[in-house]
Amino acid sequence: MLKKCKFIKPNIPFNPKRTDYAPMFRKKFKVEQKVETAYLYVCGLGVGHYYLNGKRVSEDKFVAPVSNYSKTVWYNRYEITEQLQTGDNLFAAVCGNGWYNEALDTAWDFDKADWRDVPKLIAALEINGQVVVSTDETWKCKDDPAVLYNQLRSGEIFDSRLYEEAWMTKEYNDSTWEYAKEDDREPSGVFRLCDCEPIRECEELCPVQVTYASEGRIVYDFGKNISGYVRLTTNQTAGDEIKIEYAEQMQDSGDRELNDMQKYYHDREFQVDRFICCGRKFTWSPRFSYYGFRYIILSGIRDVNQVQVKAVFVHQDVAVRSSFSCSNNKVNQLFQIGQNATLCNMFYSLTDCPTREKLGWMNDAQASIHQILTDFESEKFFGKWFVDICDAMKENGQLPGIVPTGGWGYHWGNGPVSDGTLFELPYRVYLHTGNDGLLKRGLPYFKQYLNYLSERVNTRGELEWGLDDWAAPVLEDKVDNIFINAVLEYKFLKITELAMQLCREETEEIRVKSKSQRNKVMNTYIDDLGRCRIQKQTAVAMIIYFDLYEDIEPLKQQLKDLVKQADYHHDCGMVGLRYLYTALDKCGLQEYGYRILCSEGFPSYMDWLKDGATALYERWNMTESKNHHMYSHFMSWLINTVLGIKPDISYPGFQKLQIAPFFTKELTFAKGYCDTVRGRVEVAWKRVDEKIVLTITVPKELEVYYDGTRLSSRENVFEIV
Repeated sequence: MLKKCKFIKPNIPFNPKRTDYAPMFRKKFKVEQKVETAYLYVCGLGVGHYYLNGKRVSEDKFVAPVSNYSKTVWYNRYEITEQLQTGDNLFAAVCGNGWYNEALDTAWDFDKADWRDVPKLIAALEINGQVVVSTDETWKCKDDPAVLYNQLRSGEIFDSRLYEEAWMTKEYNDSTWEYAKEDDREPSGVFRLCDCEPIRECEELCPVQVTYASEGRIVYDFGKNISGYVRLTTNQTAGDEIKIEYAEQMQDSGDRELNDMQKYYHDREFQVDRFICCGRKFTWSPRFSYYGFRYIILSGIRDVNQVQVKAVFVHQDVAVRSSFSCSNNKVNQLFQIGQNATLCNMFYSLTDCPTREKLGWMNDAQASIHQILTDFESEKFFGKWFVDICDAMKENGQLPGIVPTGGWGYHWGNGPVSDGTLFELPYRVYLHTGNDGLLKRGLPYFKQYLNYLSERVNTRGELEWGLDDWAAPVLEDKVDNIFINAVLEYKFLKITELAMQLCREETEEIRVKSKSQRNKVMNTYIDDLGRCRIQKQTAVAMIIYFDLYEDIEPLKQQLKDLVKQADYHHDCGMVGLRYLYTALDKCGLQEYGYRILCSEGFPSYMDWLKDGATALYERWNMTESKNHHMYSHFMSWLINTVLGIKPDISYPGFQKLQIAPFFTKELTFAKGYCDTVRGRVEVAWKRVDEKIVLTITVPKELEVYYDGTRLSSRENVFEIV
């Protein structure tokens, strides 16, 4: 639809150092025919807000969705049948900089992206199947004078004295506005309709505590760490400036604890808004920025009774797919903060954190995708991001560590630990939904990447590059990338083989390669006693997880010994922790997994809870970000193992399900559900006297078994002695 249209923008030269672009667009048009159907096709680069006759077209936030704009330009489609009026109508839009035009000098070089330009708009209005309005030089345009600064990863400055609230209405006089300019640069990216769940304002939080710091600064605590922004209402004196500082953590002095995150922003404040008052009641939230925060500090308040502040939790509006609770309230709390951390990082890509970077780090994703698909209806979200990942591949098969990227990440932060998301994402979507579309679409990219790997081996035949067992508890003592890359290459070969089978391609050659890689790993890393030569939990867990052994018993004993030596703590980073719990399951050591989850003292989840965590942390020593998702695999383990609801690769999309709960002796009850693509499965078990009462409720659409018995489509109760 948009291929025949033109982007429009202000008729001004582009200044790459300018930070305040916020062009507004208006177009009046008449509707004289009876409207049966009407649709708006629209893309605002970088962040667009759209209005029809003075009202928002939708509540979607941060559109157009982020991408490599040179490869893909995501657009949105909205039905507006009920919003149109007979006679005169007015469509209006305002576009901020967003990812499209980041002018900040940061560590990740988005200011050097080749797509950068003045924010722009492209739109087409279709009535009864015919385009009646589209962007061209007849549209009016003006920079929003109230927006003095907007940078998505830094903040906004807004002067409410200069804001004209009626600018998006039919009655507004735009005679002083100039005409827009048709963009003379043809978009190099392919237009793609974004059909995944949008980003929305999903929750509004009131402060749970208000304290007063030095020099008239007021600290608001909203109770949990979220992604989003504030909603500020004030009628303070015109010209007064209210400063809003966002923070995940506070110092005793009343200052923000930034954990050195601001050092990556070389020339601008970090997570700060400034609002200039107009002397009348005004409600404001930033439109082009968002933050990670639990606290805010307000400065410049004359009277605390003249200001109202709420926090708005903003994230991808995906449905929750699972629930878990048990007799250990700390485990319940962990599950909740894990869900919170995941939602905070779903922003059209799977970001690392909503604070420092907001970047789609692929290493974090490879560790979390299974958990996210277990806990959230996220396959459409991942489908969108998978296109971005494929877009990021260079012709030689190289991938960056972050996606999307403006060019950074091809020379650090990548390697199989990160690049493996290319394989993990479509495989997990297939496992959870039965949809093989992404595996088939990804196959050419799988082959290209495997060819690239073959060119990266050193003279010893090793892949010695990329991340290792990242963020391990002791950074100086972790499994290196040579071992991890060797195992992950085997994983990539097996997923490629599956994709080729689904595409009905000959698989003999890829089977030979995967068998050869398996033998290579076993010959290199399994000793004569059948144990792993690397005495680390990560290495042994990965060997067990991927079946790289002839006999599991020596490895089982080795893993038991390593866990005991660590006093039932994990001793692995984000790579190993993804595989540790499942490896323990395969060894019949589920009780060890539960003990690790509940252990106290460094390194442990329980230390995070004692520290007041409301989201998962980045580091086990509790430095840096307080809102990461990469250590979240325990959440799917609680569903898959403790409740026993686990997808089976032999029956993708839950065509058939074997329920096998683990009745850990540390719990008196556990219960929860998982919404599969074929319906909800509920499992609850509790200890009653000397037996366990197990209740399983299944939908009629799903073939479910417990202990060899097929369950009826109702509540099934078992008593286990």
